[in-house]
Amino acid sequence: MKRRAKRTFLGCGRMRSDKRTVIIGTVLVFISGLISRLLSGSPLRMLHITGARAIVPPVWFFMLVWLAWYLLLGFCFGFILGSEPVGKSVHKYKGCFWFIVMMIFNVLWYPLFFKAGMIFLALIDLAFILVFCVLTFLEYRRIHKTVGLILFLHMIWLIFCLCINIRIFIHV
Repeated sequence: MKRRAKRTFLGCGRMRSDKRTVIIGTVLVFISGLISRLLSGSPLRMLHITGARAIVPPVWFFMLVWLAWYLLLGFCFGFILGSEPVGKSVHKYKGCFWFIVMMIFNVLWYPLFFKAGMIFLALIDLAFILVFCVLTFLEYRRIHKTVGLILFLHMIWLIFCLCINIRIFIHV
């Protein structure tokens, strides 16, 4: 009787991950981003009200960057969740927990800022996103260096967004 080989995806070095889990993770994170965006309405109205249009890059730029980030973050989540790191299961599950908490705050930011106009709460929310991204990074980098690098780059992006959010808060 033949043993069925487990489907693996994107093996970097000796680490492999289940293809289905990677796809499901990517789709779930992407859908969460879409839900957040759909709950918020047009960002142009809030940018006009706050006078932030002169401060922030064009909306189309942010849309493309967030699209790319949601896809990359979903890939990272699915890759780590679908992997079987030997002796690192604690880091895997702690990292996935921090990632889910980070994504909850991530989904809340867009409606807080653009729909409700709660700039200060959105600023606090963004700070929480950054904190949970750091916690996720600390766990994921122990499992896979490339995934850790992606989260590190996301932290830099979040710091940039935090600076913009602070500047908008100060000017409003």
